[in-house]
Amino acid sequence: RTAAVMMVFLFLAGCSSSAGHYLGFWKKEREREKEFHQGPTAKLEREIHPEDSYLLSGPVVLKGSYNGPLLVVAVTDKFKSREIVAERVIHPPVFYYQAYLPEGDYDLFFFADLDGDGWFAPAEMIGSTTAAPVKIRKEKVRDGLTFVGPSFTLDLKNRAETDLPVKVRSVKQDYIVNSLDSAFFDPEWGEIGMFDARTFFAHTQRFIFSLEKFDPNKTAVFFVHGVAGTPRDFKYLVEGLDRSRYQPWFMYYPSGGPLQKLGSFFAEVLRVFDEDFRSRQAIVVAHSMGGLVALSALNEYSQGGERHYVKGYISFDSPYGGVESARKAVESAPAVVACWRDVATGSSFLEKLYSGSAARNIPFHMFFGYETGSSSDGTITLQSQLEQRVQFAAEKVYGFNADHVGVLNNDPARRKFLEALDHLDAPRKAANK
Repeated sequence: RTAAVMMVFLFLAGCSSSAGHYLGFWKKEREREKEFHQGPTAKLEREIHPEDSYLLSGPVVLKGSYNGPLLVVAVTDKFKSREIVAERVIHPPVFYYQAYLPEGDYDLFFFADLDGDGWFAPAEMIGSTTAAPVKIRKEKVRDGLTFVGPSFTLDLKNRAETDLPVKVRSVKQDYIVNSLDSAFFDPEWGEIGMFDARTFFAHTQRFIFSLEKFDPNKTAVFFVHGVAGTPRDFKYLVEGLDRSRYQPWFMYYPSGGPLQKLGSFFAEVLRVFDEDFRSRQAIVVAHSMGGLVALSALNEYSQGGERHYVKGYISFDSPYGGVESARKAVESAPAVVACWRDVATGSSFLEKLYSGSAARNIPFHMFFGYETGSSSDGTITLQSQLEQRVQFAAEKVYGFNADHVGVLNNDPARRKFLEALDHLDAPRKAANK
């Protein structure tokens, strides 16, 4: 078992030093399973089996003058009476509620910090389910992740009080972070996101960030980091962007989660930018395991007809052929991180990835890395990076003598990346002449 786990750490070596976090994860998994056996709760069910939980999401309409965050609380009687399973803050200007929940029946309660004291409190409830609970069932889940919930109209004048023990800090996390050097993107958070999604979510409060205010007239460039990574990994590439033309966006996500669910969420982000925000067009850029998340999202996003919003896809050193050490760890490790199952060679996730059409229908540029005298970039084998079903779908393929992380900080690779970006963005540039 120890050998198998250490092999996975070698896979992670280009991204983090995760042994201590894994041992903590292993210990927590054992404690949670014991606790669930002694007294099951929906919260513990979600933490033990994240792959069997789903994203409840729906719109809210706010009546009245209020610019602060809202709170949605999901409550169930599945295992014990009135258990609070999720407390998620809703940040303006996006008024969609979301909660990650296992199957079950849920009542939803909405709160606003009406007295401005920095806390959501029981006396500040402004809406809730009334006629019937929201029934989350696997067979009604869209795209493997999202369960579409009802719309709620929240009236600030209809303030009420609940007996739920709600006491949540009203902290507003803006989507704008001024610098990739911010402590908000420290590598430590990438490691936490792999093993402890709850702590990670408490830190980020949302999934998508930018360095500036949204501009629909610029091409959105979405960067998707790899396992145990953060948006800071892309700093050198971003510094080369023409910011008058491109606007960088960063998906900042707990990378230990199930990859299909993470891809489904990113597909929904693309849809919102396209249909709701009316962003002009986008290019997706991914590194390492982020390439699996991104391609899964693009496969899903492009289903059901041709989509014109995403103009191109660029990936760096992505393990399209899977990681053999992850497969061995799944077979023998004492505790398995969800993403290991999906990145393992021969996984059902990878087989589904190959059957998608995005890499063929969206202009795709594949970057791969190698170290002189080695058949890998020091982390991912060339055989995996250049998996034939994906490689042959690429419009262009570029190789660089750089290691797994170093390829993102390699000057020749950046020059070629910027050329590829301009090539993919050319239709918009021509249209503006």
